[in-house]
Amino acid sequence: MSTFSGIEMGKRSLFAHSQSIQTAGHNLSNSSTEGYSRQRVQLKATDPLYRPDLSRAETPGQIGQGVSVEAIRRVRDELLDTRIVAQTNSEGYWKTRDNYVMMMEEVYNEPEDTSVRTRMDQFWDSWQELSVYPESRASRQAVLSRGETLVDAIHQQYRGLQGIRDMINGDIEAVTKQVNDISRQIASLNEEIVKVKAMGDSPNDLMDERDLLAENLSELINITVDQRDPDEYVIHTAGLELVQGRTHRTFELKSGIENDGYADVVWSENGKKAEFTGGKLGSLIEMRDVDVRDEIQKLDTMTMNFVDLVND
Repeated sequence: MSTFSGIEMGKRSLFAHSQSIQTAGHNLSNSSTEGYSRQRVQLKATDPLYRPDLSRAETPGQIGQGVSVEAIRRVRDELLDTRIVAQTNSEGYWKTRDNYVMMMEEVYNEPEDTSVRTRMDQFWDSWQELSVYPESRASRQAVLSRGETLVDAIHQQYRGLQGIRDMINGDIEAVTKQVNDISRQIASLNEEIVKVKAMGDSPNDLMDERDLLAENLSELINITVDQRDPDEYVIHTAGLELVQGRTHRTFELKSGIENDGYADVVWSENGKKAEFTGGKLGSLIEMRDVDVRDEIQKLDTMTMNFVDLVND
């Protein structure tokens, strides 16, 4: 054994604890960084000088060689990550729905004086007055004027609902591009992480960035993350694998006549419609193709029935 063994042991200990201090400083520096996970240095006893094999020197016991850094690991709960992804998906769905429902309430503008219901009540009141004074020119003019006002209110409500639907359609296009972009970034990070791990390092910051992107993606669409294989990070959505390792699938918009000319979100590789059950994109599609569409159809049905009733 070298006479410098003790000095080497001390140097190794200084390096190991210096790395611990540096990691602690890294944690403090990123205390406000979104998505950052606290890191912890894992120390281990350095392999002893002599091993129990044929080359072992005739010395009783094993000679310790101090401490060394085994790994720098993230302090992160995978179960909690899974719950965060699930809850973020629901939050994105209901937050988006709440915003557009409030916009629809503003279009109806009930019970203000300019609402369709108020204009309809005024229209029927003018008919009541005309039934009492049928020979009055003023009463007849009131029926015509309030009828025109009612029609204007109906048109205004229709334009408001149609404007909301067009706005939702624009958001669907924007969110679809976001989903494709985030999927591409995650696949790129997967490739980089595998390379770093192959070199024996711990890409903690890269994995933090990937987890943050996955959380952002879960706000846009409903996803599940599979990390059972450490070298194959997989994200599922709409019944298919969206990201698998360094490969990823994309979505595109496909217009059709069956949905009033609005485009459906389909898988780029096969053109099949993607069915989302949550997230911002799922909420937008449901609002555009179900809720707002139904409100427009109800307004059309009410108007036609009203016209038939007046004519009768």
